[in-house]
Amino acid sequence: MRILIHENYQQLSKWTAYYIANKIKKFNPTNETPFVLGLPTGSSPIGTYTGLIELVKQG
Repeated sequence: MRILIHENYQQLSKWTAYYIANKIKKFNPTNETPFVLGLPTGSSPIGTYTGLIELVKQG
């Protein structure tokens, strides 16, 4: 396990969104081998989800 400390919630959320996006790209999903991501509920991950949405919009 590694512990990452960021200055604020926004930085942590952005870092996490980029981390997830990079893992998906590295996996190189296809119809035969889709990338499956389990997402938690609640308000804590909302910043990360917002970051992922922005990355999708950027292409």
